[in-house]
Amino acid sequence: MSHVFSIAEEGVTPFMQILVPYEGSPEDYLATSGQRRIGPLDCCPNCRSSRRLRFHGYYERFVSSSSTGEAMLVKVRRYRCRECRLTASLLPRFCLTYRLVRGESVARFLRGGGIDSCDLRWHSLLLRCRQRFRLCLPALVEPVHSAFGTSISRTTLSEAWQVIEDRLGPIGVATSALLSACGTTFLGRYLCHRPGLICSQARGDHTNLLFSSGRDPPT
Repeated sequence: MSHVFSIAEEGVTPFMQILVPYEGSPEDYLATSGQRRIGPLDCCPNCRSSRRLRFHGYYERFVSSSSTGEAMLVKVRRYRCRECRLTASLLPRFCLTYRLVRGESVARFLRGGGIDSCDLRWHSLLLRCRQRFRLCLPALVEPVHSAFGTSISRTTLSEAWQVIEDRLGPIGVATSALLSACGTTFLGRYLCHRPGLICSQARGDHTNLLFSSGRDPPT
């Protein structure tokens, strides 16, 4: 990371979001308070301090259920660096940044699959995800090839996504890999993945907000 920031810098975005492994479903996560089993971070993702980050509470966000299709309210664990004071939230991989629909459903839709009865209510959001992937795809061709040796040029939308999954794994794993290598997701590049970015538009910790429709979050 080229810029290590201090929270005192005017206009910086003082938080970061990290996708972390979680093998269970959203229902399991909610029923067992899965957020308590995530972390802590042993190294700051911003300043690389080796001091273990301090627990800094939770925030709540919605994700679609894997069984009923209802929107479920889950907690996301947050930590704060003792050195640079960056706040890092640890998002389980079944969630996607700023997307209410769980990753598995988005991936199935990007592969060209139909919408099952559980996900029918999220049709408009799935269409929005597909359009975001379509818009992002041209800018992903070179980074994906450079980082992973995988070509997604001259492919249809569904073919490109299938190539990505075949090479990088399920959507949560693939997104984590792309974030680590390129600092972006397949559906957009957001402020919470670029904590050193100077951005006067940032107002508070917008990882708390739910963008279920309409405008997209800060990029």
